[in-house]
Amino acid sequence: MAINAIFFDLDDTLHDHLYPFSKAFKDSFPALSQQMDVESLYKKFRDFSDLLWKKYSNQELTLEELRIARIVMALEYFQKGITNEQASEFQAQYELNLDQLQLFADVPELINALKAMGKLVGIITNGPVQHQSNKIHSLDLTSYVSRDHIFISDEVGVAKPNKQIFHHVAKQVNMLPSEMLYIGDSWPNDVVAPMEAGWKAIWYNHRKRLPDTPHKPLEVINDLLSIIDIVDKEK
Repeated sequence: MAINAIFFDLDDTLHDHLYPFSKAFKDSFPALSQQMDVESLYKKFRDFSDLLWKKYSNQELTLEELRIARIVMALEYFQKGITNEQASEFQAQYELNLDQLQLFADVPELINALKAMGKLVGIITNGPVQHQSNKIHSLDLTSYVSRDHIFISDEVGVAKPNKQIFHHVAKQVNMLPSEMLYIGDSWPNDVVAPMEAGWKAIWYNHRKRLPDTPHKPLEVINDLLSIIDIVDKEK
């Protein structure tokens, strides 16, 4: 069946999430940042963030506890230690940097091309409503994507990697899962979860990660514009 709707992850798929993290880390921990590969730390930070998000979704952690734990655990993985107070200061610095977010350069051309093909385009993102809405506003994404087609996990009441969020979105846009494609950078959240819900998936693996399961996405890409040809061929 042809792909009629394309939904994207937000963080590190439509915009460079490494930039605000890297700047906040270097500003907060100048000595540590000289000793470490910040991109490797960022990947581990994202891994722990995804892991802890399940506990937050189940109300086992507060949002503040999650934000402290993910950077503490990421640094512990590399045998570096910080206090909870330092972790809170890092989070505050990171949030200040969110005003400087930028879309990846190819995103406007990509979304406009998909819409010109008659495809519905949307976003599914994990996070608190206000926090993610601020990012969407900063990136001016509603110039490209209808707010009705932007789904934030805390607004929906279920988060990736729970496949129910994909069932919810398919129902909201009145389409079959087999008509729908999801694109993102996280293997468990953006490949496994939508595929388990019957969607097609493309893994945007620009951080050169390794898959965790035998799932076979439609494609693995590191060039966003390649999505146009992939969608065009799925008729």
